[in-house]
Amino acid sequence: MQADCSQAEHTPSETKNQSTLNTSSSAPVRTIARPSQFSRHEWRLILSQAIKNIFSGPITLVAAGCAFYTTLSLFPAISSLISIYGLAFDVQTVTPQLRVLRSLLPPAAYSLIYDRIQTLVAEPHSSLTLNLIISLSVALWSASAATRSILAALNIAYNTKETRNFFVFQITALSMTLFAILGAVLTIAIMVAVPLLLNMTMWLHIPTPPGSIEFVAQWSGPLVVFLFQTLATCALYRFGPDRHYRTNWRWVLPGALFSTITWVISALGFSYYVAHIASYNATYGPLGAFIGIMMWFFVSAWVVMMGAELSAQMEGQALEISGKAPQQH
Repeated sequence: MQADCSQAEHTPSETKNQSTLNTSSSAPVRTIARPSQFSRHEWRLILSQAIKNIFSGPITLVAAGCAFYTTLSLFPAISSLISIYGLAFDVQTVTPQLRVLRSLLPPAAYSLIYDRIQTLVAEPHSSLTLNLIISLSVALWSASAATRSILAALNIAYNTKETRNFFVFQITALSMTLFAILGAVLTIAIMVAVPLLLNMTMWLHIPTPPGSIEFVAQWSGPLVVFLFQTLATCALYRFGPDRHYRTNWRWVLPGALFSTITWVISALGFSYYVAHIASYNATYGPLGAFIGIMMWFFVSAWVVMMGAELSAQMEGQALEISGKAPQQH
């Protein structure tokens, strides 16, 4: 009898709780279709969690690993770039476009890269194409070491484990390396073509505002490099991590823009620091240029990881609110 009374006492409460659960489960779920639909509170949560992960996570150690492998992959990547560029364009047009990177790189590092490119450009064109298949394959495999390290770093930013098998992972790294080099080739070709297109206005006697041609010619190179960096970072954020769902470009674009803008500022600041404050050559001697390149890659990798953390937090917040992956919206 007492047990029946106890059961009767708890029945209304249980019924009320069950009703509450049913009501909350039947409530409409808010759908986040794009990052602009986040509220201010949600943006604060995204930014605070991203900053927390950046400074408390293993990003510094991961960026150092990426810098090491990228330094080892630098010259194979340059060889691949010159080899592929020489198939369709005049390799003599490569070195004039390097002036865009002069203010972004430490002086010793810029001189080292410039001298290497000059050496490759000075080689006979036939030697670049005769051994193209063998040399390019070896160079791509060596250059993909940097891509493999970046893919592993992105998995850490997105808090996901690598489930792709060995061959899929290697093919993904090789493909992204090849497309990055092809993108660099296209970027250089556009930088070469823009002044020619501007000169056509003079040949065709098309009236232009005073100083407009000089302005466009001066800033077209940095703009093209900025666009290439943004698109490359977008592709890296979208296809690099081993997500268990597919995402859209709109979810990786804010992080890529943030990463690119921060990278430009950081590269300019680091270049100025090395040129006017620090003296790597005095400290490290003949290794100063390589140390400068490695530190520059470390800063770049750290910035790329910052953008990846921002993109990962946006996708995670949308998944938490909507209950489904962002690409399903």
